[in-house]
Amino acid sequence: MRVNKWLGVSLCLVASTAVAKQDKEAYQDCILASASKAEDTSAASMMTNACHRLYIDNFMLSQKDQDYFQCLLDYLPDVKKRSVAVQVQQTCDQKHRSFFN
Repeated sequence: MRVNKWLGVSLCLVASTAVAKQDKEAYQDCILASASKAEDTSAASMMTNACHRLYIDNFMLSQKDQDYFQCLLDYLPDVKKRSVAVQVQQTCDQKHRSFFN
């Protein structure tokens, strides 16, 4: 019985990895739609990471984390200064990851 349990867990991990790879096109579209527009390197880096987490490394990503990364993608493309990028990041974090939400 124990072997079946581990086999099932292994199959789930393999399946989830396969699903993540299927989102490579969405990842590329995400980069083109958001990070390519960035004037600030910090904002571009944050958006590249958000695309990666949403479309490549998304195994067990909570809804709060998904909303946080989407918030970054929604508000960072127009940022021109690092200080504003950091403020947007903090605001998205407080809005979507706070324990009080």
